[in-house]
Amino acid sequence: MSRRRSLCIPNDIRRYRKYRHLRLRDIAADFGFLNSAHISLWERGKKLPTLTNALKLSAVLKTPVEVMFCGYFNQLRNEIEKNKRQTNTKSI
Repeated sequence: MSRRRSLCIPNDIRRYRKYRHLRLRDIAADFGFLNSAHISLWERGKKLPTLTNALKLSAVLKTPVEVMFCGYFNQLRNEIEKNKRQTNTKSI
């Protein structure tokens, strides 16, 4: 039997939410959600918000998306740099 590896997307949503003195249910209400389940999953890195929801979160928390998802942003940037290096090596 294989175990599913749990997804963990590094982010600082909780940190910025706490800084703004907001509860999960406050953000859920701003989004028009019936409960805070989605917000909680995003905070814990279990799910990634859609682009629209990430931008809404940015507006609510008054924090740029790339700052809230700094760890993930850096992972993606490193991946891009690695791909560039590999491409440059192949073309030489």
